[in-house]
Amino acid sequence: MKPVIILTSTINFNPKKFCMFQKSPNERLHTYLSNVLQWLYKTNLDIILVENSGYTFEELNDEKDKFAERFEVITYNESELPECKYLINNDSKGASEIFAINYAFNNSLLIDSSSFIIKIAGRFFIPELEDYLLEQDLDNYDCLTQYDRDRCEMIGSHYKNFSYIFNSKLLNEKNKFDGHIENVWKLRTSFYENILVCKKFIINKAQRGGLDEYLYDI
Repeated sequence: MKPVIILTSTINFNPKKFCMFQKSPNERLHTYLSNVLQWLYKTNLDIILVENSGYTFEELNDEKDKFAERFEVITYNESELPECKYLINNDSKGASEIFAINYAFNNSLLIDSSSFIIKIAGRFFIPELEDYLLEQDLDNYDCLTQYDRDRCEMIGSHYKNFSYIFNSKLLNEKNKFDGHIENVWKLRTSFYENILVCKKFIINKAQRGGLDEYLYDI
């Protein structure tokens, strides 16, 4: 089975979240649109775009029809969804992102057609990823990480391990809350033997959402 890609996005950010650099909704929208379109037109991967601030991406209506068999947009508003009440005053972006991943998993029509789920921050496009994944037998792996496991732009899990890898309770090795999601994912993936640690993928210059810096690889 092909892997499914969950792209996470937030157009209208919560000002209570810690470490936010790109704050303009228009700039954020432009960033997401340019990358989502590349995932659609330059790959054959199944794409789930999840948005947690209520934005519906009407700009992609043509693509929603054209790629209906492998593309869906799942939208909810974190500030209005009853299940998200615990996130309103939580300053961790990671806590909101992992909820979004679970929301996509539970509401997607595409998710059950894949045995492997890969989350990628929606502001990035990885040109080599599809070809790289085609060379792997993902059923042989429990999870996937990017080459630098101290970062969190990309993380993947076999379907059977999703509920653990993407558990929304961000707890560290001492069973205490850790808002730095990269620490939590590094801990969780370390418990598995069959880990696909990806090569370093070169990407086009990409603005980070939380810091005033650019990334050139994932």
